[in-house]
Amino acid sequence: MEIREETDSRMCLRHRFMKSYKKNTLALFFCFVLSIILITSLLILVHTNHKMENIQGKMLFTDADCSISEIDSSQVEMLASDPELEWYALRQLQYQEYQKDSPDNHLDRGDDRYITLTAVVEKGRLPEAENEIVAERWALLNMGIEPVCGEKIEIYDEKAGSTEVCDLVGILSDVPSNKKYGVKMLYAPIKSDGEDNYSVFVRFKDGINYEKKVEAVCRELGIEKKQVKKCPGREDLPGLWLTDLKFISVLLVITMIIFYGIFQITMMSRRNPYGILRAIGMQSGQLRRLILSELYEIFLFSIPVGGILGAVIALLISQLSGDSSQEIYLNNEKVSFAPVIPFLQIGICLAAIALLIGIVGYFTGKKIVREPVPDLIANYGNKEKDSVFSMRHFHWKKDGDRHGRTYTLYSLGNKYILKEKKTSVFVVLTICAGVTLFTGLAYQKNIAQHYREDTAEMYYLNGQYEMGTLSIGSAYDGVSRETAGEIASLDGIRSVKTQSGIPVRVVDDKEVKRNDTYYDEMNEAVLENRHYPLAGNDGTDQIYKSVLYGYNKNALAELKKYVIDGEFDENGLKDNEVILSVLHMDDTKKKNKYPGNYKEGTPLMQYRAGDEIRIKYRQDFDTNHMAYEQLTDTDGSYSYKTYKVAAIVSFAYMYDCNITVYPLLITSDDQVEKLCPDSHIQRMYMDGEENLTEDDREQLERRLIRLGSRFQGISTRSMMSDIRKNEMLFRKQMVYVVGIAVISFILVLINVTNNLSYRMKIRTQEICMLRAIGMSVKMIRRMMIFENIMLGVFGVALAYLASVPVLRYLYGQSDMRAFGHGYHFDYTAFFGISFMAVLLCILLAGHLSKDWKTKKIMEQMNKVE
Repeated sequence: MEIREETDSRMCLRHRFMKSYKKNTLALFFCFVLSIILITSLLILVHTNHKMENIQGKMLFTDADCSISEIDSSQVEMLASDPELEWYALRQLQYQEYQKDSPDNHLDRGDDRYITLTAVVEKGRLPEAENEIVAERWALLNMGIEPVCGEKIEIYDEKAGSTEVCDLVGILSDVPSNKKYGVKMLYAPIKSDGEDNYSVFVRFKDGINYEKKVEAVCRELGIEKKQVKKCPGREDLPGLWLTDLKFISVLLVITMIIFYGIFQITMMSRRNPYGILRAIGMQSGQLRRLILSELYEIFLFSIPVGGILGAVIALLISQLSGDSSQEIYLNNEKVSFAPVIPFLQIGICLAAIALLIGIVGYFTGKKIVREPVPDLIANYGNKEKDSVFSMRHFHWKKDGDRHGRTYTLYSLGNKYILKEKKTSVFVVLTICAGVTLFTGLAYQKNIAQHYREDTAEMYYLNGQYEMGTLSIGSAYDGVSRETAGEIASLDGIRSVKTQSGIPVRVVDDKEVKRNDTYYDEMNEAVLENRHYPLAGNDGTDQIYKSVLYGYNKNALAELKKYVIDGEFDENGLKDNEVILSVLHMDDTKKKNKYPGNYKEGTPLMQYRAGDEIRIKYRQDFDTNHMAYEQLTDTDGSYSYKTYKVAAIVSFAYMYDCNITVYPLLITSDDQVEKLCPDSHIQRMYMDGEENLTEDDREQLERRLIRLGSRFQGISTRSMMSDIRKNEMLFRKQMVYVVGIAVISFILVLINVTNNLSYRMKIRTQEICMLRAIGMSVKMIRRMMIFENIMLGVFGVALAYLASVPVLRYLYGQSDMRAFGHGYHFDYTAFFGISFMAVLLCILLAGHLSKDWKTKKIMEQMNKVE
């Protein structure tokens, strides 16, 4: 009964404190709510984003754990009987069959699951008989076949040397890996009399140790481990837990810094009533329980509010980022993008906050009960025992010189910073945390921007529609110039970028410094696999192979942003001018062993703007044969031409069909046409008018495909969905950054405002004394501004020390090194944010000191704090 009465009494007292000190209670409540919102929304977004990125990886690389290549039917049966397999997909490896006279149209054979690993049957059904096939709509259109079930398609069996007629029984959704590279594929069931050689995609049951299971499978099947390839889309759960740990640690640090600052202000304002309670008999344990119970009640009330708001914000961000609008198919089913709520991680984070709150509350209460009761009642913890200002700290001259006023500001500012150490420390820490956080967010924005641009480059997302060849053997590959002109004049086409090309040999005098190690390795590998060299002596000259590409005006204009040396006129290059596109090696700690389109790094061949480069090309442009590739075409007549290097670019912009490792030569399209009037266009990027409807865009795509299908080896497809996905990812990251910034700004603002407000409140009597001896309100405001500027500068200085490792960590965790971007501290963002932080301190000081215009000196001096 006594325990219940004590509990009821403490509850009543607790609620009276919470009502009497509403500002403090609300500050703690909002601190907890905003912290929980930040924790809940971020963890939901991190897990949802992880799941989405994992699904996007599976979209390209399948939902399997691994693939096992080159096994026979008996090994397939052994694998299928494994009880730890969730499923497997079977592909038959045999001589590929093609459409007759169309060697770029491929046929693949496998079981139903293999055919639909990354697709769904949109119309019709899956093939059952060996002469039934399914295919993607865009691929059928490129083959000149109407995507309608029941169509008859002639398939040429290269091995048998015969043709058979197959029935089109189903239309597949776009297979991302095919559409990405323009590979036109037909799918059919496994052939009973085909070769006994298979590739199997395997998914193990959940909870199976992948590495141990792969070793066991290799032993059971009697295969080598190199035959097993891990799927790049396999989910990395240990990596996710590591990310959770990092996020939770950072969030706990930010939350506790802000909470501790607000809580200390709350405890300082209650020293007097706590002293009175001790004087009338409250025991030390009861006071500690009172403090803890009040804290936990506020915290418990904030959990549902913060949790619900955090979940709602996460859902809104997912909607704004466009996650739910994506269509991805795996295993003949559409994959939904439902938000992932990590209840365990959120619970762990809340439990950690509750534990830290208890520790802070316990030791704060313990410190309070150790103080003498008279000191608590007199509230000596908040002000100096000697309340009369010692005038020796400064000299004040009402009408004196400016040096006296400046010294007064400096003296008083230092005095209060050192006197109120706790609030000073927490203001500095809060400013430090805020500046560091916002600098990190600004850096993350830059990373996202780089990733957006680099991904668009990597996947050549240079137009809404793409038409081109998969390789270039001669200047006559691709679309004719007449058809290209017809395409450019189509209704609905807004702009066209074109690329024509002539295979050439560059006379190599060996004077240009180069990466001999890499070129020797590449030449050896190509000679072994393709049986011809990339460089060598053709009987007349020492040469290396390249392509002279001709860009139209629109393509040259896009190329301008990749210039790293020299310059050129996008309206057209002179007859003797050429642009070189040179691959670079990564210089960022040598992490990437392969060259790429890096703007920073060492070029494979160190040409400079102004250098001369000499090429030779066949006068008949007949280069599509092995003799040309093997440098044995001694019967060919060659013409020579010398160019001056106008500029060096890091990226060729237009797709290089042959993936040339030696420098590419780029000139105006009219120069290529002048050399070879009958040359074709190998690559076109087209943009439609902005006001086109979905039906208009579909009809435009059909017209483009029909025009492209006139020529062998041409793939035409819409890149709209890929462009949208790339933009969606960037938009999502921007929404994350803005969301975190807004919530963090509110938390920082609450903490700084509370600390600065309290710093002014506890010196009320001293400020009144200063006013009594002649100090004006304007001077008091200057004093506060000067003091806050010093605190802001200290916080900014500390933030710089913290920002350097934070930005280096963000750089290390990103893909920037893989894309060839070196680390650079973002001084622009740091100093911009630092200026805003100091300005915020000044504005808060001015706002908080406004009340002194109306406060009466004697009334304020007589108030008991």
